[in-house]
Amino acid sequence: MISLTLVEASAEAIGRGPPARRIGRYALFGEIASGGMATVYFGRLVGAVGFSRAVAIKQLHPQFAKSPEFVAQFLDEAQLTARIRHPNVVSVLDVVVRDGELFVIMEFVEGEPLSRLLRMATEPVPLAIGSAILVQVLLGLHAAHEATTENGHRLEIVHRDVSPQNMLVGVDGSSHILDFGVAKAASRVHTTENGQIKGKLTYMAPEQLRGSDLDRRVDVFAAGIVLWELITGQRLFARGDPGATVNAVLSGFVKPPSTHRAEVTPALDALVMKALAPIREDRFASARDMAVALEGCVPPASSLKVGAWVESVAGDSLKERAQRLREAEESTGVNAVVDAAGLQRRLIDGSLQPHSSAGMSSPTLTQEVAGRAEALTWAPPRRAWPWLVRLAVGALGLGSPWALLALWPTKVASTRGPAPSPSAPVELAPSAATAEPKPAPASGLPAEIVTPAKPGPKTEPARVIRRTVRKPSALTDNCKPPYVLDSQGRKRFKPECF
Repeated sequence: MISLTLVEASAEAIGRGPPARRIGRYALFGEIASGGMATVYFGRLVGAVGFSRAVAIKQLHPQFAKSPEFVAQFLDEAQLTARIRHPNVVSVLDVVVRDGELFVIMEFVEGEPLSRLLRMATEPVPLAIGSAILVQVLLGLHAAHEATTENGHRLEIVHRDVSPQNMLVGVDGSSHILDFGVAKAASRVHTTENGQIKGKLTYMAPEQLRGSDLDRRVDVFAAGIVLWELITGQRLFARGDPGATVNAVLSGFVKPPSTHRAEVTPALDALVMKALAPIREDRFASARDMAVALEGCVPPASSLKVGAWVESVAGDSLKERAQRLREAEESTGVNAVVDAAGLQRRLIDGSLQPHSSAGMSSPTLTQEVAGRAEALTWAPPRRAWPWLVRLAVGALGLGSPWALLALWPTKVASTRGPAPSPSAPVELAPSAATAEPKPAPASGLPAEIVTPAKPGPKTEPARVIRRTVRKPSALTDNCKPPYVLDSQGRKRFKPECF
């Protein structure tokens, strides 16, 4: 299987314009990387109620999708990676088979491959930064080596392609190992042909070049090569042609990294040389053992410092990619305003259908989200007329303390609301249509306030609230008017006027 780096391609390819195509609930955008057997795209998972997340989508080339051997190899990689559960391993989220095409949905990590960071760096990598990167990668490798089947049997996974191209360093300071396309496992469906060598020559162990049986110490040797190159800033076994590279690996001659960098301690020299021992029995027994030794020899930098180093080396590339990601988010409409409570009610009463896996999103849901976004504006209260009645009565009887009762908030009885307070006299009229108000007294003030019931689907007797309003007394000059307006425009009545 080819080695695919998720973010090795130009950032301009990501998220420019609308989705290239839609695969069920996934939208495919620009191409990230391409190899001999598959292509990796930037994509988004779009779910119900505006849910969305960035993903990387690996598609097997159509010409290989018809070959049982390539399909088995492609699916084996997804099944192996799905069995590895560790934060330092790029995880597989889903496998989609659609119209004869195969897609593997993977976690998208915002960051850069270590190979690109090494090419872009103008200064040697700080030892603490390199230690932090390698420690996390080694822990991810150890998780792969220890992965088991559903029955608890160890899979005996060997990555066989540990290299800077397959180490992803995120802007959050985390490091990840990815691409188990050429991994070897005891229970793998696809078996490697005898004598076939898979991986990169410059990162292979001697026994891997000889075609011997492999175990996890092959990956330890490759991690030792990466550590040597991180420290020195040079290539270890790379030569002008493949034959010279193979001879360099098989010779077993390696200079200690201190010969290229003076600040390297003897303890770090010994650690690197142990990982690069030509005889595998002389190496670290596991990737975890090497991680523990490296952490004790060179204390790793914090995630904040690693993330800051990544941004200092690849800041322009990261900013360009972030802009493309924002454009992709906007094109999928994930920034729509959603009234979650309203949608929940619609889901409960059945008037809104949930998200369907057959397409990107249901038209009903899209229309509902757009409608809810427009509906989130202020609307006047529906029951404003009782307050208008009270204000009118208060304006006619400003001089009477009993006029305050007209402005005091009261419950408006309705056919579906609770009963009014017992302190207020209530009488039930035969109906709203037959209830007639009593004639007003000579003073012009109404003798009672009639609050009709709110119309509803049921016809029930309306409730009439009666209150007696006294005739206002004579007003003095200071009580014209008997109130003042506060800073909020509300009436404050003068005590001396009552």
